[in-house]
Amino acid sequence: MLTNRLFLMVHAVLLCVVVAAGAYRAQALTATRALPTLRDEPLTVEPTYDYNVVITDEQLDRVLTKLRPRFESEKTKINHVDHALRFWTLGADFGDDPAYFSGYGMRRLLLNHGEFAKVYGEDEPPLLLDDRPGVSVRTQQGNRTSSHVDHTMACLAEVGTPLDHPVVLPTRETTFRELVEQSLREFSINQIEYEWSALTYALFLPPERSWTTTEGQQMTFDLVAQRIMRERLPRGVCFGNHRLHTLVMFLRIDDQISILEPATREEIMEFLANATQLLVQHQHPEGFWNDGWPLQTPESPTPTEREGDRIAERILATGHALEWWSLAPEELHPPRHVLAAAGQWLVRTIDELSEQETLDYYTYLTHAGRALSLWRSRNPAQVVTAEILAAAAEQTATPAAVESPAAQSDASLAPSANNPPSER
Repeated sequence: MLTNRLFLMVHAVLLCVVVAAGAYRAQALTATRALPTLRDEPLTVEPTYDYNVVITDEQLDRVLTKLRPRFESEKTKINHVDHALRFWTLGADFGDDPAYFSGYGMRRLLLNHGEFAKVYGEDEPPLLLDDRPGVSVRTQQGNRTSSHVDHTMACLAEVGTPLDHPVVLPTRETTFRELVEQSLREFSINQIEYEWSALTYALFLPPERSWTTTEGQQMTFDLVAQRIMRERLPRGVCFGNHRLHTLVMFLRIDDQISILEPATREEIMEFLANATQLLVQHQHPEGFWNDGWPLQTPESPTPTEREGDRIAERILATGHALEWWSLAPEELHPPRHVLAAAGQWLVRTIDELSEQETLDYYTYLTHAGRALSLWRSRNPAQVVTAEILAAAAEQTATPAAVESPAAQSDASLAPSANNPPSER
């Protein structure tokens, strides 16, 4: 009998030890996976160049006037809205003209389900999903969803959206913080797209340099940079250009607050210098690149109808290249004549686009328009002045749109009579 009692007591003690050890391990694991403290406001990366050989003042006025964010409400794809917001920023204000979104109006459409439902209807699946303990954005599930993983989140971060900015879900209200933190928790180094996620983290994490996912992966910006550089170009979304843009942003943020090891920074510089060399070697005589930009010869991208060498792909490849170069350290730039040829090809091409083509290619054109603005260190919303809008309205025989500097709150979302563009 005494032996049995002793046996039971020993097993009870062992069980308590196992339970306590398990609880301690779970608590330690939870502490390890706790998200780092984020910045309340995202870092900003400002343009530093003003090269009128890329585009002149008059040309920039003309291009930006043509690329105003004009949409037809219920037909407008969400990827047009987040692309346009990133391009035009929150300062976009086209006065009383009901045909165009304001910057604040675009942000409201992305972060307020009530505004989303007004435009697309209550029966449309919501853009914002309540994935407690956080929020996520529907991606690549139709016209009312984001086109890239975490692209909408990154666009909101790039235009300066703070973490305490309100987010209205179908069932509750929260803040932008939940969206960013949910992405951090779910991040995987092997997810299909990681460029826009990593860009957002670089804007909100520093001086923190690492975080742990729910899978237990210890992430650093060095590790993400290595992942970005591991694949050969042009693999990746938009012919690999998103990878190059994120690497440039890592460099620029590292200039402000150290997020990279010196050896990783050196590798990034070498990787981007090689990309520049390929672009210089493979630029078409007319000034553009296409989908095979790292592989083609200068003679190969001839005006054919083959898939991948349509005008849309040329706009996409050329606009993206000029965009990441516009923020890159000067030692990564190509010769000035390469920049000039690419910029002038974009200007000529945009000038020749019909209204329908402009709508069809709009998401690609936002990268081109943003690049051209950055090369002149201009904010598009400040370039398109009341005088320019009045002149454009007079040319098209429509009422002039007067920009209102006082409009600092979210504007209502108004439809236009145009069909929406599409994105690959």
